[in-house]
Amino acid sequence: MFSTKNMYSVQNEKGIDMQNYYRWIGHYKNIVSDSLCDSITTADFNYTESTYSTHKGLSPDKKRVEMDEIWIRNGLPFYDELKNCVSSVADLYAKEVKKAKRDFVVQKTTDFRLNKYEKGGYMSLHCDNIHHSHGQKYGYPQATVLLFLNDDFKGGQFIVSDLQLDIKKGDAIIFPSNFMFPHEVKKVTSGTRWSIVSWLM
Repeated sequence: MFSTKNMYSVQNEKGIDMQNYYRWIGHYKNIVSDSLCDSITTADFNYTESTYSTHKGLSPDKKRVEMDEIWIRNGLPFYDELKNCVSSVADLYAKEVKKAKRDFVVQKTTDFRLNKYEKGGYMSLHCDNIHHSHGQKYGYPQATVLLFLNDDFKGGQFIVSDLQLDIKKGDAIIFPSNFMFPHEVKKVTSGTRWSIVSWLM
């Protein structure tokens, strides 16, 4: 079982104890240094408008996401630093999963997508078990990792399986990429929200 500092032991809105469910959400502090966060968010990237994909490819629904993105791939600035951050999260999660008599082994990590949500930006409720849309060509992802690069904005709450997480700059979240962990980003009402996402297989 996860340690209490990383495990959410709460009741959902129906009063059901969700401890055994939420324990698979890992929340780790100070994974990304302030200097790395600031360097990424102030970098002069050529962002493009994000799209929403399904198992069949690009979704025609334009109302599922409002954000800009850039992919940080091998050889680009910050790639190695981000890979180290995600590897640290995976190692911490594997140790805690082991306490629950489970094995968590990562064979491949996708590149890193930098998400930029300006005022009005959001990501609708979805699951991450897509095979091909974001570099998961090795197979279906088993876990999603998010790195949070700032907290000086309003709105933009991150919610996974009805649980709103208290996210701070430098934090990391990891959770299974399956139907039991749908998640969303609420609309940003002020400022700009930056995060990194990667999928582990």
